[in-house]
Amino acid sequence: MANEIRDAFNTVYADGPVLSPTNPDKKDIRIIGGLLQDTVDDLDTRINAVGGVPAELAALDVRLDDAETELADHETRIDNVESLITIGAKTPVAVTAISTANIAIASGVVNGATIGGAVVATGQLVVLAEQTAPAENGAYPVVAAGATARSPDFDTSAELLGATFAATDGTQAGTVWAVRNTSAITLGTTAIVITHSYGSPGNPTQAEVTTARQGESSLSANLTAMKASTSTLALLADSLAVMGGLGVSTTRLVEGSGSVSPSVYRSYSFVSGDTIEHVVVARAGERAMLQLIHTAAGAAYTANFNLEEGVVVSTSGANIVSASISALGGGWFECKAVVLVASNVTNNVQARMSAAGNLPYAGDGTSGLYIRSIILRKQGLTANLFPSSDPANAAFTKQNVTVTTTTSPNAPSLITLPDTVEELYIRAIGRMSATKLVEPSGSASPSVYQAKSVVSGDAVVWKVIAKKAERYRLNLFSNNAAIFNCTFDLENGTASGTGASIVALGNDWYECTVTVTATASASTNWQHRIFAASGTHPYVGDGASGLYVQSSKLHLNGGANLFGDSENLSTSAWTKSAGVTTVANAALYLGLLANGADIGGDPYEDGSTELIALKWAALGDSITIAGFYTSVIASQTGMVLTNLGVSGASLGQSTTAYASFGIYNQIANIPADTEVVTIAAGINDFGAQEVVLGVLGQTTTATFYGALWAAVVAIRTQAPNAKIIFFVPYSGDPTHATHRIMRTNGQGNTLDQFMRAVREVALLTSCAYLDVGGESGLGYFMPASYTSDGLHINAVGGLRYGTYCVEGLRRLSRAGYFGI
Repeated sequence: MANEIRDAFNTVYADGPVLSPTNPDKKDIRIIGGLLQDTVDDLDTRINAVGGVPAELAALDVRLDDAETELADHETRIDNVESLITIGAKTPVAVTAISTANIAIASGVVNGATIGGAVVATGQLVVLAEQTAPAENGAYPVVAAGATARSPDFDTSAELLGATFAATDGTQAGTVWAVRNTSAITLGTTAIVITHSYGSPGNPTQAEVTTARQGESSLSANLTAMKASTSTLALLADSLAVMGGLGVSTTRLVEGSGSVSPSVYRSYSFVSGDTIEHVVVARAGERAMLQLIHTAAGAAYTANFNLEEGVVVSTSGANIVSASISALGGGWFECKAVVLVASNVTNNVQARMSAAGNLPYAGDGTSGLYIRSIILRKQGLTANLFPSSDPANAAFTKQNVTVTTTTSPNAPSLITLPDTVEELYIRAIGRMSATKLVEPSGSASPSVYQAKSVVSGDAVVWKVIAKKAERYRLNLFSNNAAIFNCTFDLENGTASGTGASIVALGNDWYECTVTVTATASASTNWQHRIFAASGTHPYVGDGASGLYVQSSKLHLNGGANLFGDSENLSTSAWTKSAGVTTVANAALYLGLLANGADIGGDPYEDGSTELIALKWAALGDSITIAGFYTSVIASQTGMVLTNLGVSGASLGQSTTAYASFGIYNQIANIPADTEVVTIAAGINDFGAQEVVLGVLGQTTTATFYGALWAAVVAIRTQAPNAKIIFFVPYSGDPTHATHRIMRTNGQGNTLDQFMRAVREVALLTSCAYLDVGGESGLGYFMPASYTSDGLHINAVGGLRYGTYCVEGLRRLSRAGYFGI
């Protein structure tokens, strides 16, 4: 071999390089040729001397073998990368295990089976990479029993092509595998090729990977945590800069001229079941109204914000969950709309501005507002679903608006004080009205609730401010997603149940709190349940007893309250279980520094102050229990109401088929510490019950005159310190068949005689009376708009009735009627 090399070299040396493009002169290579000749001669001598291969060549041979192995490995890796590039590989999806053995799809991918070296559980995702029938290869969910089917995320050609899977457990943990097919896949026919891409099967969890996780379960989880931290820090940094009077990077939106609907938007594909937050950080300029909107069915929402006043103006849309606005300082606000997606839909997600909330409007070409960021994210996560948060970025389409990068106005500011301060102000100075929740009659499970969704892992805080009435046990309950059953004793100030706590606020009011963590992603009914003195549901209710709820607020992960009408549980936003009724403004909490002016009194003492917080029991019939006039009196005076009205009831003994003494029997239910009792009787005694009228001086319930006297005696026994006030009944209008003046009942009496009886007994017993039937404007000639049927007052009539009585109560107060 050496002789052949030498002969070939001598030929080159003698004749010069053959076909050299530069054709060098022979003399230019003779020196090099001489050196090469010497080297070859030396090598030849050494080979001949040892009669074989020298040690250096032997070592070189080993090194060449090693290099060849390394090159083969690199070639494999390069092939993998080229393959991934060719097929358009996607971000790896975490799976529990990857199997390289054949698994029976009909029975083998089940809870408790060992797949790819890992014991799997229902709901986990596994990849079958080497099925005997390659068309079966793919990703499958573990089922409780029986046959599995392809994961819905990997059951089309488009989803499978380029799909990559990262195993978290089993023999392939730490490795990434990919689908290698490069052309369309026909499921059930095409052989699906899934092979190892990278990672170290022998040592799957490398030390540096573990370190990079920084205690999180995966690199992805660590990245999410880092994004959350940096996002919060960035927001805080901007807020601090604004507080210090520094400008922060922002954009200015300037409207076009003419009829415009200025909008910055981007299309997004919503997925059914997701809870999405549309968040915009903005500041008013010449324009102050910001609207966040998506109109397509399935994810329809509209939220309007006023950036000058810092309030949510309105919300609408079938899928909106809530809207909130949070002050960041310097006039900046974080405006957020939360939507629960009901179906897969793709459409434009818009941030729009206007002059007064109306679109389109006449733009002047120069006015606008400021936006720092636009973000779309899944609730509980920080990743922006838009490719940019910068409105000036080309990712956003601009309509009737120009967007330029600038800095924010740099006037120093302070961040707005939190809601807690406002609540403290109310508790010290202002008032809190409350809704009374009233149980049905008979066996029932009284509940008032709203349905709201949570995501597994959400931190849930539910706060309810409540006060006892006839019932004192409030139960807060959910049996899905966030599961709890907490009972609060509003008489003794105690709480039971996981996550329950209670704080006394004064005047028998308590703040009842449930703190739990959601264990599933679903919707649930957040129930306020009335319990009897013992036991749970169901129980036998009386149709009149209940308790008070001033407010109910639900917060997830420290966010805004999710409940609509959270301070009025009587509205349609709240669902009531069968038979449950609610009375708005049925009770009042007043701060320690409250005064008459807060309730509506004049600067001079008009009698209002003495009425504040007086405990009031209202006796009466259906007109009383309906609450139209009682709610007005409670709201305008601050008296705390116990409504003991009974529909269809009379005070005396009936001579018709109606049951007797419905009003009189309620006297036993007046709380002993009641300070004011009103009696609205006579209309049914005349019309429906046809009680014998009797004469002044009678003292038994056999006649109406006697029942009035007997009621006074019974009330003084039941509530010794109560001041008694009669409400003279009013007449129905000409359309009402029975309960009207100028009609003679079966006993030969007319309504005006029953009205006169009330006045006379009030004078006889030294009790006050308010002449509703004679002076309030309610009666035979009252407008039709006052009643629903010619007799029973509606909200309009209730305002007339209540306002008249409020002035009468203030007059009595000024006269010293409520003094000792």
